Amino acid sequence: MDDKLTWKWQYLLLFVPFMMSVIDVTLVFSKPATYYSEIVENAIAFPKERFNAQYGLLNLNEHYSLRHLWQVVYLFSLLPLLKRFLTINPNDKLKVVLNRWLLLFYSALCTMGFITLFLGVERLLGLNTLQINNSSLLSMNLILLLVLLVISIAPLYFPSILYGFPKNQLLVSSPISNNTTSTEKMYGLNNQELNNSLILIEEQGAFLQQDFNLKACADILQVPPYHAAYFFYQTKGISFTSYRNKIRVEKAKQLLDSGYLESNNLNALISACGFNSKSDFEKTFERLTSTSYNLYQLR
Repeated sequence: MDDKLTWKWQYLLLFVPFMMSVIDVTLVFSKPATYYSEIVENAIAFPKERFNAQYGLLNLNEHYSLRHLWQVVYLFSLLPLLKRFLTINPNDKLKVVLNRWLLLFYSALCTMGFITLFLGVERLLGLNTLQINNSSLLSMNLILLLVLLVISIAPLYFPSILYGFPKNQLLVSSPISNNTTSTEKMYGLNNQELNNSLILIEEQGAFLQQDFNLKACADILQVPPYHAAYFFYQTKGISFTSYRNKIRVEKAKQLLDSGYLESNNLNALISACGFNSKSDFEKTFERLTSTSYNLYQLR
C-alpha cells in the first residue's frame, strides 16, 4: 500500500518474537552439551510434551503463541492504512479490483492469524475445546496455506490490478478533479506532455511495428510501464493493447480504401499494419469493425 518500505525504528517491535527466540537459542547452546542432549532425548521419548520443554526464557508453546499474537496485533495496526487506501479512487475500475483483492488477502491473513493464535493459546493452557486432532490440524493448516498462496500470487496473473497505484496517490486525500493540474498531481504524470509525446509516436508509425509493446511505449514516454498502462486507461478509456489495435485497424482500412492490394499481397498489408499473423489480423479487424476483412474488401 505504501509502494516501498521506509524504515522506522518502531518496526523493531515486529522482531520481538524473533529476538526472544535468538536469546533462547543462545542460552541453550551456551550450556553444556548434556543440556541440549537431554532436551532432544525427552522430545523423542515424550513427543506430546516436547512443546512444553523450557529452553531459556520461554518454552516452545509460549514462543508459538507469542509469534501469532504479534501477527494479529500487527494486522490490526494496518487497519487505518488499509481504510485510507480503500478510499482512494473508489470508482476507478482497476482500483475496485485491487481493493477486492486486497480485502480478500487481508481477510485470509486475519483468519489464519486468529486460528493459529487460538490453537496456540489452547495448547499453552492444555485445552482442546474444539477436539481437533493432529491430522485435522495439519489439514487445516495446509488448506489455509494454499488459500493464502493462491490469493497472494493473483497479481502475477492479473497484473492490471496493480497498475497505476504508486505511492504518490496515497498522498492525495481530495477526490478527482476535472482540473488538469489536479489530475496531473494526483497521478504523478504530466498528461499534456504525455499526450504530446503520444501524438509524435503515432506520427512516427511506432504503433505499426510488430514488436511495439507496452514496455517499448513506456520507454519512449520515459515512464514506468505501469504508469503508461494507467495513463491509457485514464486518458483514453481503453488499454494500451486496445489503443494500439485500433490504430493498426484504422491503418489497414486506410490502405484497403487506397487500393493497396492492387499492387501488394495480403501478407504485405498485414506486416505494414504491425500484425504478426493473418489470423491475428482478421480477428482484430472483425472485432473492431464489426465486419470481416473479406466483406470490407468487397464493399
